[in-house]
Amino acid sequence: MKICIYRGTNEIGGNCIELASGKTRILLDAGIPLISMEQKDVPISEYKVPVVGLYENETPTVNAIFITHCHPDHYGLLPLVNKKIPVYMSKTLHKILTKIQPLLPGGFDISHLDIRDIDADESVKIGNITITARAVDHAPSAYAYEIDDGKKRIVYTGDIRFHSNQRMKSWALARKSKNPDYLIMEGTRLSRPELTEKYPTEESVSRGITDLIKDSGKVTFITMSSQNMDRVVSVIKACNRAKKTFVIDPYTASLFDIYHELSPKFPLLKDLDNVRIYFGMSDGIVERMKKSGLFYKHKSKKITAKEIAQNPDRYLIKNNLNLTRYLLNNVVKDYDFIYSMWHGYLTRQHTWDKFKNHITEIHTSGHAAIKDLQKFVKQIDAKNIIPIHTECKNDYEKIFGVKNVIVLNDNEQKRI
Repeated sequence: MKICIYRGTNEIGGNCIELASGKTRILLDAGIPLISMEQKDVPISEYKVPVVGLYENETPTVNAIFITHCHPDHYGLLPLVNKKIPVYMSKTLHKILTKIQPLLPGGFDISHLDIRDIDADESVKIGNITITARAVDHAPSAYAYEIDDGKKRIVYTGDIRFHSNQRMKSWALARKSKNPDYLIMEGTRLSRPELTEKYPTEESVSRGITDLIKDSGKVTFITMSSQNMDRVVSVIKACNRAKKTFVIDPYTASLFDIYHELSPKFPLLKDLDNVRIYFGMSDGIVERMKKSGLFYKHKSKKITAKEIAQNPDRYLIKNNLNLTRYLLNNVVKDYDFIYSMWHGYLTRQHTWDKFKNHITEIHTSGHAAIKDLQKFVKQIDAKNIIPIHTECKNDYEKIFGVKNVIVLNDNEQKRI
């Protein structure tokens, strides 16, 4: 078997891995780099990696693609992929990418692709390679993959963590896929050891938000990822405890049904008395939601800026450009701002500078802490480890106390 990591050996995100055995070639993820979030006017084509036979207008020679989860640093190249190449992913990710992402600005379109759903612990045979999906904790229906060509067995973690309500999925990976020949493992937080964090778990995040908003007497805004299902639940719990109403945007509302299908314990929007939707957005999402029918499904949950302005301290508002600007310019003089995402986005994007005196960071990482990765490495007991999704590939031997680390560079092909 041969491996080539086209992107991800020297940075966090942008993963794209090729494994080849005989005449069979598969890709694990097809992502764009994190810097794309700051360069929103740069077309996706600028982030292409040199995979022969992957793109439209090429003869397809890649046999299949397997996507781990719903973050663009793992799927962002898909609009450029040749329609004859089958793309495997979870049912939840399939729905997010084909029903929800097209509602957002940017023109994300993968309607031309041959997308095939794969369930956790299901195996697919592509040529002489068998690929098995393994559920892990990171994002909704995130997968790791186990790859076996009959001679070598490889485990690719994708993005993984061990400290949320779904952590047992990740620990199960070490048991189900034990003793692989190669472990391709992310190391996002190896460069951020300080993120043992004030908020080590989702429950601590929820309690932290509760403490901030309960008796503040101020309107509070929160910036968070709608695709972080655990975080959405944490915020709803915090609002319940603090007797506040959570105001979400149409995009977040559209994810509730998908999350409920994924986990019946996830509440239906219609059953949540303290969740409302502000529809006043200027980026066209409302019009696209009207065409899709999603707008009308949730219109009974509508709340207006004037309603919020009457008693702004009753609300925790998912940050919305128009609503935030209206309230700050016309209604409130003081406010709190919760930042519940990776700290790096906060420091890289200067749009947050004007809020800096009001910001409280309440967040737990979507990636594994060093101590958890160390425990995982011992439990899975791989013969060799290949770093990816990290800025610290040369530190794996020291951090994990092993000698079997294979350090690769982007676009370097190696026989394994």
